[in-house]
Amino acid sequence: MSRSAENAFVFVNHTDETFTPTQSGALATYIYECCRASAGGGDQPWVVSRSAPAPAFDWDKLRLIDFPRRPGGWLGIQLTRVQRNAIGLPRLGQRAWAKRVARTVREIAGARCTLLLHNDPEVAVYLRAALPQARIVMLFHNQLAAREPFRAKVTSAVDVFLAVSDFIADWVADYYALPRSRVTTVYAGVASDAITPPAERTGAPVIGFVGRTGIEKAPDVVLKAALALADRTTEFGVQIVGSNHWDRYEEDAYQRELNALAAQLEQRGVPVTRPGHVGRVALPEWLRRSSIHVLPSRWDEPFALTTLEGMAAGNAVVATRTGGTPEQVGDAGQLFERDDVDALTDILEALVTDGAALAEWGRRARQRAESFTWSSTYRRLRELSDAATSGRTA
Repeated sequence: MSRSAENAFVFVNHTDETFTPTQSGALATYIYECCRASAGGGDQPWVVSRSAPAPAFDWDKLRLIDFPRRPGGWLGIQLTRVQRNAIGLPRLGQRAWAKRVARTVREIAGARCTLLLHNDPEVAVYLRAALPQARIVMLFHNQLAAREPFRAKVTSAVDVFLAVSDFIADWVADYYALPRSRVTTVYAGVASDAITPPAERTGAPVIGFVGRTGIEKAPDVVLKAALALADRTTEFGVQIVGSNHWDRYEEDAYQRELNALAAQLEQRGVPVTRPGHVGRVALPEWLRRSSIHVLPSRWDEPFALTTLEGMAAGNAVVATRTGGTPEQVGDAGQLFERDDVDALTDILEALVTDGAALAEWGRRARQRAESFTWSSTYRRLRELSDAATSGRTA
């Protein structure tokens, strides 16, 4: 890649995120699927990401960078607190990380490239200073706050503000004091070619959950609703795919609660399958094993990729009315209020006892999923990035 190539496009992964199909989160999937969508058009972006022990996604234009070493334990915690209070940086080593990113970007794409960052306002500020001629695009996947002075500086450091849903776009405009017109929503896609419904679903319906098993994701609500449903019928199964960490399982009070709820269900004669965290390659098959996809989140889901994936697999979708989920689901799924176990139980009962209704909701979900493509997502990212001019001459 020539240093003078002004149209080079670089995905810069979040400071804390890696780029693997087995031990990384939704941001890695987002970036990789956009890269995959770009491949047919001769416009292949670079990816710059933090290195990881696990093998990375197979992408030729990839640069992996080691995160700067930092002290752990008590000392690391104290230094991080001092840094946050003194200069507003949330992570120890983040400034050194931004310097490494800037150096790498200059080597692979030149000084006038376009950088698309994910949820990293502090890094955007540092990259603006290091790469004054670059076009910087910030895509917010979450309601991500920043401490001063970064909160004030990010508005001038970033040329293009994007968000994964209108819900997030509204929040970004309000929090960063931006005109709402300056924040554009770009919906994510789903790999409907790889995630497809099974040719035929046989046996009892299976209620599925996919995601990190943290309390904010609320898999306990699924298990509690399943227990209540077992008072009415036991002709169903439950499948919980995920762990409380992408690369490992750690026992804690909430995980013990989930274990106890699962054990109660099994005592009632309802089978519970819990494979833990699964990689991207294996996920479609697990999605096909369920027939109902539940997103029970307590927090305001911005635009969950797992929901689109459940829809693509032809699962009937049931989700909490939070964040960007209503935009995502539309009329192709059913919504309930967060923590409303009774409402979820009633919806699940109607689905597991009525095969025709279950099939119809699954058909509607698949049809809507097909309207969200990664090709459209990537094309829109490029259009919005290319249309903006940084106007910087340094």
